[in-house]
Amino acid sequence: MREPGPVGSGRATGAHTHSPLPVRVALAAAAEAGGPVPELVIGDHGWVCGAGQLGFEAIGLADTDDPALFVGEAEGVVSLVVPLDDAVRSAYYRPLTRYVLNRACLSQ
Repeated sequence: MREPGPVGSGRATGAHTHSPLPVRVALAAAAEAGGPVPELVIGDHGWVCGAGQLGFEAIGLADTDDPALFVGEAEGVVSLVVPLDDAVRSAYYRPLTRYVLNRACLSQ
């Protein structure tokens, strides 16, 4: 887990993980409980790669200094990678978020 670092103007590093273990545990728990499992996993770093390696459709946001998602896309494990700066405040990506949700017919 990467802890938040120094934050400058417009920056918000936040804590995140490169490990696939959290998403694997969550997906396994959903499957074991007999509940629905997602048709699409959207995330970053280890979450997308971990889900893709298990055969789930996965798309993710990737910082260019974290090549795992780009490698996963090249290998066919990850369906789509959107290169973004993951140290920017999440509010800056609201227009992109709205666009993706609207295109996927998931907005309310």
